[in-house]
Amino acid sequence: MRTWIYLSGIAVATTAFGLGEARGKEEARGVATQPAPIIAALMRTDRPLVQAGREVWIDFILTNLTTAPVSLQISKTTSEGAGSPLMGLPTAHVFSGVGFSGLSIRDVHGDAFDTSVSVSPRGLVPAIQLAPHGSVGVRLEMTQYYDSLRRPGKYTLVWRPYEGAVESPPLQIQVLPQRQAVLTTSFGKMRMRFYYEEAPNHVQNFIELVEQRFYDGLTFNRIIPGGLIQGGDPRGDRRGVRSDGKRLVAEFSNIPFELGTVGMARSMRDPDSASCQFFICLGRQPSFDGSQTAFGYLVGDESFETLRKMAAIPVGNDDRPREPVYIQAISLENMPLKEWDRDTSPRAIGGNTGSAMTRPSASSKLGPQAAAGSAMAGARSDDGKVGPSPVRPRPADSQPANPARK
Repeated sequence: MRTWIYLSGIAVATTAFGLGEARGKEEARGVATQPAPIIAALMRTDRPLVQAGREVWIDFILTNLTTAPVSLQISKTTSEGAGSPLMGLPTAHVFSGVGFSGLSIRDVHGDAFDTSVSVSPRGLVPAIQLAPHGSVGVRLEMTQYYDSLRRPGKYTLVWRPYEGAVESPPLQIQVLPQRQAVLTTSFGKMRMRFYYEEAPNHVQNFIELVEQRFYDGLTFNRIIPGGLIQGGDPRGDRRGVRSDGKRLVAEFSNIPFELGTVGMARSMRDPDSASCQFFICLGRQPSFDGSQTAFGYLVGDESFETLRKMAAIPVGNDDRPREPVYIQAISLENMPLKEWDRDTSPRAIGGNTGSAMTRPSASSKLGPQAAAGSAMAGARSDDGKVGPSPVRPRPADSQPANPARK
């Protein structure tokens, strides 16, 4: 026997699943019982951290929790027999809450947003036929319905379809103002913007550490001229990780590693080993493309002048600078509003524009005896190994050779 769920509530189906008799016996003994759940509602997103003004995509999924078929309908808008076994979740079913609502959205203070949003069905809505333990879903871009998700804030979303008969677990979405990091070093300042879309988890990790003031007082303890500068190690021996031991799953992309690109250091043997150490490229590093995670990029004349000064510092054994290079502080600031929704990444900026967004051309390199165009900066992480080497490794220990010592 099938169970039907209508907009007016669940057509209770305990008897349909052979539970009615058992429930009656329990109640006769004075034992309070709850109807077994029939349908589970779930929301999920692969981008819980987004920039303000960007799209917010959410998956809406319904799952039959029983061993019998279930049919879902919306009262007064669905005729029996309508529907197809081959279909996704119709939008009308997503917005089948009270008054054809979809989401409940609240911020960290408990204030509700977009409470008047209602999406009425257009014509008849097909029924959904769910096989035993079957699921159906749809992915929707939600800023087209909810203006609040375009504005900065931390939001808790709850989905209550079928007039609240089913409720999903809460989903957390953080909408960030378009921010940039300001790295204050002992050689000057650098401003860094983020690749939110391409590396959301690495961006979130870095922002979290900055908000904890994790990097303040640490150093850049590795400089490979023409390759990279690397820092953010709490131990100072290139083996340090976050205090909680958290590691990041790689987010490789097609972003080119060029002058000013910021990536997260990792073990050569484990692409999912990045934690807190990061590096900034001193020139084009094609061997990193698609094998390291780029999560940011430098902007502005001051940033590249500071990077040039740091790249010129003499280094000793193991690529360590002979003069300490301190990260005095890293802070976060909002981007100027006039630059929101502009693609100011290196890919869009190109060569020297003479504006506040100036960056050197992609072929530029910093540091004496810069390596050739195919040189690659080996970003070593906590286990002392390296990523793909920028130059020929030393046979004995696979450490990246300094181009100046080749």
